[in-house]
Amino acid sequence: MSAFVVIDLDVTDPVGFQEYGRQVVPMIEAAGGRRVAAGGPLVLEGDWAPSRVVVYEFPDREAAQRFWDSPEYRPLKELRRRHSTVKVIVVDGLS
Repeated sequence: MSAFVVIDLDVTDPVGFQEYGRQVVPMIEAAGGRRVAAGGPLVLEGDWAPSRVVVYEFPDREAAQRFWDSPEYRPLKELRRRHSTVKVIVVDGLS
């Protein structure tokens, strides 16, 4: 069953964040992930007001977790943290 990584993203340094984006996309793709949504959301109800949401689909929850915990991604997490703040969840797709 597929799993979706949902990211509430606030970029604090767009120039610095570009380097993260350049490096992370091929890494996510190599881990079986693909970007399925990105942009400024339209909030219909509630007080959740992210400036940008990005959604990646992975083959399953385990693949998403392996990517997140991988030693290769660790230095990119630090790069991302220097240039943005995020909230990240994983939710299972429907079978």
